[in-house]
Amino acid sequence: MWKLLGLFIALLIGWWGTLWLGLPLSWQRISPTALLALHLAPPVLLLAAWRLWLRWREKRQEEEAQAAETKAEADRQAQRDAARARHQQALDERRVGVACRWLWSRALPAKEAPAWLGEVVDGCNWSVLEADELEPDEVLTALSPHLSELFAELYATAPGTAWLPLYFEAIPSQSGIEQLETLRQLQQQVLAEQLPDERLPAQRDCRFLPGTGPLANRIQQVLQQDPALPGLVVLAADAPLALLDEGDDWGEPAPAVQQARRWQGQPGAAISALLFLRQSLPDPAEPEAIDADQTDPYQPYWEKPLTDQGGSWGGVPPRWQASLAELPSLAELRLAESTEITEQKGLARQIQPLLDNALVNATLLDYPFSEDERDPAVDQAETLAWLVHNSGDADVGGHRLAAVATALSHHAVELNPIDEASNSVREWGDVGAAAPVLLYSIAVSHSARLEAPAVLAHFDPQHLNLGLVRPVAAPPEPAEEQAA
Repeated sequence: MWKLLGLFIALLIGWWGTLWLGLPLSWQRISPTALLALHLAPPVLLLAAWRLWLRWREKRQEEEAQAAETKAEADRQAQRDAARARHQQALDERRVGVACRWLWSRALPAKEAPAWLGEVVDGCNWSVLEADELEPDEVLTALSPHLSELFAELYATAPGTAWLPLYFEAIPSQSGIEQLETLRQLQQQVLAEQLPDERLPAQRDCRFLPGTGPLANRIQQVLQQDPALPGLVVLAADAPLALLDEGDDWGEPAPAVQQARRWQGQPGAAISALLFLRQSLPDPAEPEAIDADQTDPYQPYWEKPLTDQGGSWGGVPPRWQASLAELPSLAELRLAESTEITEQKGLARQIQPLLDNALVNATLLDYPFSEDERDPAVDQAETLAWLVHNSGDADVGGHRLAAVATALSHHAVELNPIDEASNSVREWGDVGAAAPVLLYSIAVSHSARLEAPAVLAHFDPQHLNLGLVRPVAAPPEPAEEQAA
């Protein structure tokens, strides 16, 4: 107020000075009213114009500030939306599963066959191997009869698997070239008997499973690297028992060997195979729609059109697609988590974040972008119904099992780690390179049997892999059915 009054007085003085000293006016000819208006009107008008200009400038500044704030808020919202989209994309990538449609396992029990073998569902083919069936020899030579039975049952159940690649877990004790050649020969012999009239690839697509780390992650990497691949078969076979000479002293092994067997179990043998198919495969071709003349077996997969459902049957002939599509969905493997074991005493602290991440991967624990978006319906860790592990005998691996149980109790999982668990070391002993596939075969069997998720903890001397196997999630219902 005082500033405005001072400005008005300054305008009066300046204007009056201009009138009296700078303008040649005849004051006698001007009326008193005009003289008063001449002295007061210009300062008042100037002051009013200045006030109007100030208000216009303030309003413009407010509008610019508001526009800048609106733009900044829009930029922040765009950044939040982009971050939310990246978060959701990363979450979707983590929650991709691969469905196991068939399994076959034959292993030598460490003592007696587990009781749960009599409760497995259709599609889980388990049998027991007898010790006298193994002769001391190279592993695949000793297991060849059982591998032939595996291929015979596989191609009899689903002939379409003859066009799927076979990935094998390498056996360290034998030449890699010899391993693959032996498997190809066994496959060719079985296929020649069961599919004699089919035009099969001259060279079987048999290779080692690439990568390191958890088995579920390596399988998903194979499917991601080849989008045209409809599925694959993973096979593992090893028999440390067959490598023992007849003269080995079973009664008094060396102390180091005895300690290793307490962690890994007595030398055993196992063959385990898992069949995986993509969940985005199109419906198989109808029998009446199959035209052999229009099917070119030599057409490269990149020239074959993909379906609208985002999948392809690859090289599987139309007449054998149904044999794969009709296989039951046993369970779904989700991405596993891995860490290096740095200390044994603090193992529970290392397992806890692994379990949390594995639960998120299995859609059993919510991981929202912000806390106000949390969905309590996703938090279903308490539905875990079985534990599969290889912690070893109780006298050496008890702390491992206790650490896993502590991590499970953090999520209120009421699971008995003794009665509701499978310790592969106590059940099957040391199966060498077949251990990862055998562990997942056990987990898939229990998940399918209980229709509930199972947690798998695979220990080796330096690392721990922890993953989950869960029932296959039902596809979302169409909008019309939901509305009905």
